[in-house]
Amino acid sequence: MPAFNWKNAPKENYRWLVYGVPGVGKTTLSKYLKGKTYLLSLDNSFRRIQFWQGKKDIWVIDPQKPIEDLNAFAESFDPSQYDNLVIDNLSNLQKLFFVEKARETKTTLDNKMSDYGEWTTYLTRFIAYVFKWNTNILVTAWEAQNKITDPKGQEFMQYGPDIRPNPRDYLLGNCDVVARMIQNPQSGGRGLFMQGSIDTYAKNRLNDRKSCKAEDLFKG
Repeated sequence: MPAFNWKNAPKENYRWLVYGVPGVGKTTLSKYLKGKTYLLSLDNSFRRIQFWQGKKDIWVIDPQKPIEDLNAFAESFDPSQYDNLVIDNLSNLQKLFFVEKARETKTTLDNKMSDYGEWTTYLTRFIAYVFKWNTNILVTAWEAQNKITDPKGQEFMQYGPDIRPNPRDYLLGNCDVVARMIQNPQSGGRGLFMQGSIDTYAKNRLNDRKSCKAEDLFKG
């Protein structure tokens, strides 16, 4: 493979991952993206957001056959036509995946052990595929508290995306910004934490901001 040539490098694109509780405003963040945006909706939450009312640049996943439908999206989507792609909400896709797999069992309610490995492989491949596209990508997910063990063996709970560990870690490693979104209960204002701590997974390798208001996420 030839050495990387900075002069011939394609335009710089960004990958953001924002997680938070349902209803905190993750999908609404998409209205602050600059340029033309396409929405891949995995949970239908856009239907309650005024910004997306009447827009046609939306793919809504079929909950009865989510993987077949997602594959169809990946094959048909043309990233050259858009500045941004919003993948909203991977946590719901994970739940739909396991529901679909359970239908293949005798009880239609249980998941096989192999389903978990299959999910890891599928989501990792999907993220690797779409992250090669020459467009900015915003990914959203619900939040969960995950048990973390530090080098000394001490266990603690840490906020992070509600995605199973192996594909989650691959996704986190390939995003430029991972931010936890919260809402101030007194003022109603929404903001994002972009600095990691013992109790929150976050990172920002684009600049030195540790936090920002929701409307400022894509600035600077």
